[in-house]
Amino acid sequence: MEEIEQTGKAQGADGGYMRIVIKTDRFGYKRAYWVKNEDSDDVAEEGIPLNPPNLDFLEWEEVKRDLHNMLVDRGLFTWMDVQRAQNGVTSSVLAAMRKRVISLYRNREVD
Repeated sequence: MEEIEQTGKAQGADGGYMRIVIKTDRFGYKRAYWVKNEDSDDVAEEGIPLNPPNLDFLEWEEVKRDLHNMLVDRGLFTWMDVQRAQNGVTSSVLAAMRKRVISLYRNREVD
């Protein structure tokens, strides 16, 4: 893993301060870890993982179906249609994904 950046700072239960180290794994995913301030960045993987929920749990077939239907509903069939409705593609993607990603966060907090 290669270090990308450091961000954030918090006080741990023992009164010491911790920081977030963000690294990129061999697959190109950024991974965040809480580490003690005095710890080297090299031990980040031994720290406390701090990452978004696993997107593998998204129902990708449903996302594709909903996105397809939203593009049809917005009349986005050709490149010219997309150029006329400048936010049409973006709003369609957001609408298809937003509630599902938020649901992953909520479900993770409940588990």
